[in-house]
Amino acid sequence: MKFNPFRQIFFLSSIILLSSCLGTTNTPTATSSNPDFVSLKFTANDSIPYLSTAVFTLVGKTIINVDSLPYKTRVDSVFPVFTFVSTAGTILHFPKTNYKYKKDSALITGKDTIDFRQQISLRNYASDAIAYKDYVVEVNVHQIDPELYIWKKLTDNLNDVNATNQKAIILNNKIFFYQNDGSTNFLKTSTDGISWINATVTGLPVNAPLRAMVEYNGKLYLTQDGDKIYTTTDGSTWNINNFTLANYTFKSIIFGLNDSIRAVTQSKGDQLYRFASSKDGITWIIKSNNVLPVNFPVSDFASVTFNSSTGKAKGLLLEGSTHTSATFHTNWTTEDGNYWINLSAENHTLDTLAVGASVISYDSKLFVFGARNDTVGTFYRVSKDEGLSWQKPDKLRNFLPKDFIPRSFTSIVVLKPSTLKGEQPQGSLQDILQSNHIFIIGGKTATGVLSDEWTGKLNRKSFLRQ
Repeated sequence: MKFNPFRQIFFLSSIILLSSCLGTTNTPTATSSNPDFVSLKFTANDSIPYLSTAVFTLVGKTIINVDSLPYKTRVDSVFPVFTFVSTAGTILHFPKTNYKYKKDSALITGKDTIDFRQQISLRNYASDAIAYKDYVVEVNVHQIDPELYIWKKLTDNLNDVNATNQKAIILNNKIFFYQNDGSTNFLKTSTDGISWINATVTGLPVNAPLRAMVEYNGKLYLTQDGDKIYTTTDGSTWNINNFTLANYTFKSIIFGLNDSIRAVTQSKGDQLYRFASSKDGITWIIKSNNVLPVNFPVSDFASVTFNSSTGKAKGLLLEGSTHTSATFHTNWTTEDGNYWINLSAENHTLDTLAVGASVISYDSKLFVFGARNDTVGTFYRVSKDEGLSWQKPDKLRNFLPKDFIPRSFTSIVVLKPSTLKGEQPQGSLQDILQSNHIFIIGGKTATGVLSDEWTGKLNRKSFLRQ
């Protein structure tokens, strides 16, 4: 902003008079011609401590906080503390549309609060009161609620072959959506959950229990008829694993945990059910004393692996049917796949959840989706304590749309680019915008099979910097 000659003379005179007593800058012991910016800090107003955590850097001629301040942080009345290599005084230039100020400029005295809701320019005079440098100050504050989930329907008809059995699963950072109608297998693939292409699938039995499919270490696994394990590395061509387990039959594959895939088996001798583990799906280890706990499910369960708050891998398995086809509201957790704890023994927050639920790990929490046993409605719960207790989601921030139909046996996946590690945004902006979407695909109701697809995402997962 340009000043008329009289105003310029006034400001220069003010700078000379005030340079020895300004509390916001360093007072030099000798005059200098260097007006360079060193740092900026904020103090005061009711947004503390958020304001005090803002870190400003110089990008070109712009003084900016690259990491945006939290949502709703107030920056309309703050005390800026500038530091320069040397200074005789600093003048702020306000935009014409500034919210707060009638005037177009002001000399920083250290006693006035400044409104930084809009970009402000400034000119710092070196201690010789001759040399100066112009800067722009830009304060970034998140403009959207970072904890808000945005849900929307993508399609009503992803299942276009009248399939009665379906499963969506992530393999090599791609979604594979398997379907069969009792006589033929069908496959669709997608890299973004929005655009789908038809693909071929061979070697997979048409009566295979697709929901029991598990991904581990770059392969998909599925057990069939108790004596066969099918695997694939590309999602299209399936092969039979010739495993070394002559005295046992497989009942289900639970998940991959730590360095092994975990399964439930039944002995052909004593008929007992035991846990089994394998590093390659071929050579299996079963300990005679590793018998399933009472009421442990062997089918129709929901399972997930995740990292605990201490970074340790854990597994969770909930609901499902036991070997006697009985259903119990159980919620099991393990750190090694052998020793399991029944969390539902002390907590009954899943007691109205029907069989056929789905569970995922997302944003350091667990989410379970399903139908209810007690009444018509969607069962949707969140756990912040690694599955010990489950709560209803925040109705204002994270609730499924009203037209979402309650369902069971649905597929829920989270798509993350390969450039991301875990859930931490380390890729490009495009990677981050396309990642960490939750996809809810299909499912079943009392009247039939659903073929719709929904997606949701936590707003914070789209921030380049957290």
